[in-house]
Parts: sequence; structure tokens; C-alpha cells
Amino acid sequence: MIENKTNTSNSKKEKLLLVAMIMSMCIWGTSWTCAKILGTYTSATNLSFLRFLLVPLALLPLTYFTKTKITVHSKGWVYVIGASVFILLYTLFFFKGVHEGFAGAGGVLVTTINPIFAYIIGLLISKILPTKQEYIGLLLGFTAGMILLKIWENSSHILEIGNLFFLLAALVWAIMSKISSHANKFGNAIGFSFWTHIVAAMVLSCFVDFDDLKVLLAKADVRFWFNMIYFGIVNSAVATTCFLYVTARIGAEKASTYIFIVPITAVLTSFVFIGEHLLWNTLIGGTMAILAVFIINGKISQNKLRFKKKE
Repeated sequence: MIENKTNTSNSKKEKLLLVAMIMSMCIWGTSWTCAKILGTYTSATNLSFLRFLLVPLALLPLTYFTKTKITVHSKGWVYVIGASVFILLYTLFFFKGVHEGFAGAGGVLVTTINPIFAYIIGLLISKILPTKQEYIGLLLGFTAGMILLKIWENSSHILEIGNLFFLLAALVWAIMSKISSHANKFGNAIGFSFWTHIVAAMVLSCFVDFDDLKVLLAKADVRFWFNMIYFGIVNSAVATTCFLYVTARIGAEKASTYIFIVPITAVLTSFVFIGEHLLWNTLIGGTMAILAVFIINGKISQNKLRFKKKE
């Protein structure tokens, strides 16, 4: 009886993690539009710095109302500093890619390559090969990205200099995910995210043009602040912290597979807000990307079947 209650409780937690992760990926998908708009105001360095300041400011009220401690064990600071370096690099590469590359093509590229990088890094560190089911899911996800990208029409743009920033972003995010998967050993996801962004802001402050930043803040309009708040607070403080929380529980490899959902969300958002047409490759590629996530993370359904057989 106790085992039944425990299994039911675990099943509910898994469903909540699934919903939270999907919502976070949808938020990430809409952030590409925000990044494009913000990129017209100032440099990638200044935008990254503002983002890193907004995240801890947004997390402070959350820690107060939920009574969550933001302390990190002394041994965990190595992981905090490591994650800070890579989240800093990711943000810079992200904005650079938006500024100089083909944001649509690059956005799909980074989100389909990232899970593959995560599994390769996991293989190099833990020396554990993906299962057959995971291989199928990764292949399906990658194929979905190529269909969304319409690779047969856009192949000449993939390796242009701007989009190389997106590839670098995918790589450093995969490394950061692997580091953050150890966060639960030394604290909680909110505290880990709080200090990661604080350290990143401190490092980046050495390179920020504060005179330019003052001019920007003095002249910033409602459009800028709306997109900055969404990108810095909703996207980074909420969605990224959620990603770190789930990653610490299911591992970097599986957590990264949810990123397959991002490109279809970005495309659908463009359809809703700026009237871009939905094409056949969007519907097919998006469906395949979502299926890839469920295939790779299909152990939940397998556990349910085993549980039913025992009953």
C-alpha cells in the first residue's frame, strides 16, 4: 500500500516536471523574437549584462515568498563558477548570432544540435552509450530540425560566420547543462541560478561600456523594456531556473532533448504575433520534434506499464 502511494506520488512529480519543462521550452521559443528586437538597441555585451542583473532581482522575491534558501555548499561553488562561465558564453554567442547570422535558420540549428552535443558530452564523461530508443529519438529530432530549417533550400546559409555563433551557443549550453545537473548535490535550483547569474554579471562588468549603457537606459522606450523584462525575467529567471531544476533531477542529456520543442514554438509564435504563414514543413517538423522528446523520455510510460503488470 505504501509502495502504491509512493509510485503515485512519483508519477505526479514526473508529470509536473514534464509540464514545467514544456512550458519553459515554449517560453524559450518566444524569446527569439525578443532577442531580435533587443539587438537593434545596443551591443550583445550590454544586453547580456542587463539580463544577468534582472535574473537575481527577479529571483529574490521568489526566495522570500517560498522561504527558499539561496545558500550553496562550499564544494558547489566550483559548479556555480563553471556554469557562470558557460551561461555567459552562451548569452554572448546567442546575441552575436542574432546580430550577425540568419536568426531563423540559426535558431532551429542551435536547438536541434544542442541535444546531440549533450549526449556526446555525456558519452565522453560517463562513457555510457545512448539506448536504441534514445538513438531513434535523437535521429528523429535532428531530422525534424532539418525539415523545419528546409535544409534543401537553406544549406548554403548554415555555416556562414553568423550562424557559427549559434553552433558555439549550442555547444556551451550543453556543457553548462552537464555542470548544472550536479546542482542538487550542493543546494537548490533557485540558489544555483541566482549565484550563477550574479557571478556572470560580475565577470561581464569588466567588459561593459557603461557610458553606452547609461545612454540606452535614459532613452529606452516601452518596446525595449517589455522585451527586456520578458527576456530577462520570464525567459531567464523563470524558464531557465525551471530548466536547471529539472536537469538536476533527470540529467543533462534527457533535459536537453526538450529543446527540440523550441523551434516549433518559435515558428508558431511568429504565426500568431507577426502573421507568418504556417507551411507543411512546420507542421511535419514540429510534430516530429515533439515525438522525439516523448520517445527519448519514454521510460515514464514503460514504468507505468511495469507497475500495472505488478498490480
